[in-house]
Amino acid sequence: MGSKSFALNTNDLVKVGKNALLVGLAAVLTYVGENMAKLDLGTAGVMLVPVVAVVIDSLVKWVKDNTKE
Repeated sequence: MGSKSFALNTNDLVKVGKNALLVGLAAVLTYVGENMAKLDLGTAGVMLVPVVAVVIDSLVKWVKDNTKE
């Protein structure tokens, strides 16, 4: 159930918090993606890029609500 107009209940605040985490994670992903090309990591860069991608994907899946209603 949702809350009344101009009122927030606990479920609404949890949804707002999750959305804020997703937005923050998207900002971090954008920052990392923009600056990853500027780093000179040598041969370690070839290994680091896929690891960073998997970590970010795991974080997104962890934060999102994947339950069926």
